Amino acid sequence: MLTTLYRKIIPEKVRDIIYKAFLKRFLEFYRPYKLWLRTIICGKESREEQEALKILWKHGNSAYPYSWRQEYDKATYLVQIDESNGLPYVTHHNKRLYFKRLAPENGIAQTETAYQHLLIEQDPRSAHRYVTAYEDLRGKTLLDVGTAEGIFTLDCIEYVKHAYLFECDEKWIESLKATFAPWKDKVTIVRKYVSDTDDERQITLDTFMKGKSTEDLFLKMDIEGYEQKTLKGARHLLENATNLSGAIATYHTHDARQEIKATLEEKHFVTETTPGFLYFDQEMRRGIIRFSKPTASKA
Repeated sequence: MLTTLYRKIIPEKVRDIIYKAFLKRFLEFYRPYKLWLRTIICGKESREEQEALKILWKHGNSAYPYSWRQEYDKATYLVQIDESNGLPYVTHHNKRLYFKRLAPENGIAQTETAYQHLLIEQDPRSAHRYVTAYEDLRGKTLLDVGTAEGIFTLDCIEYVKHAYLFECDEKWIESLKATFAPWKDKVTIVRKYVSDTDDERQITLDTFMKGKSTEDLFLKMDIEGYEQKTLKGARHLLENATNLSGAIATYHTHDARQEIKATLEEKHFVTETTPGFLYFDQEMRRGIIRFSKPTASKA
């Protein structure tokens, strides 16, 4: 009620100034504290959630409610510019990881922050970690749905047989081509959205995999809440692929984990959820479902 009244009375431009000046910092402190206090009083959340919320309140707002993330604040990350193409890059595990072209102001700092967040995201202690070990993808064909900058594929590029990178953002396409130039023979960039529909801009995984081998696949999917929809377009693949495993993001929507888990287990996959939580949309959510099925199960 107060929020609605505030928005009616205060002009948008003034609200923006207030938000940048102090309201943002206040809300970053208040929301986690309010949620933590409610869990203590109501006792509905697990002790694990309560501890995560307490750390979030103590150390500041973040998607990663754990004290270990502060380790990354102590490090610095060198961002360089490739003179041959003008793209920023970092040296990641002795490989160049390229990013989008720099913004006119604060570009270096933005790229450094983006890389830091990626390292936190894929830390072995993170609820967002896709795999236990990149070596697990040895000999597999990777379907990287929602590639962005491509750090996950880069970390396992030496192990996979081939990698299909699904990405539509043209600014990322440019940097992906630069990152994977040394492995261009084993990387294919697919400039389409993956969904449950086939048209000029979208494609289903079932359609994409027609005529291709469906043995020894790894499906990584992190597409901002469209994971369930994309799984609907992969029914044949889920039912018939041999030695299919993968990792799917479950934190984008409130009910995603239950829905994705049910879909996979209906197709006889064994599933596990990564330990820990992500703080997303003002609630604690599980991050990734990993799944596997060593042999095909015919429906």
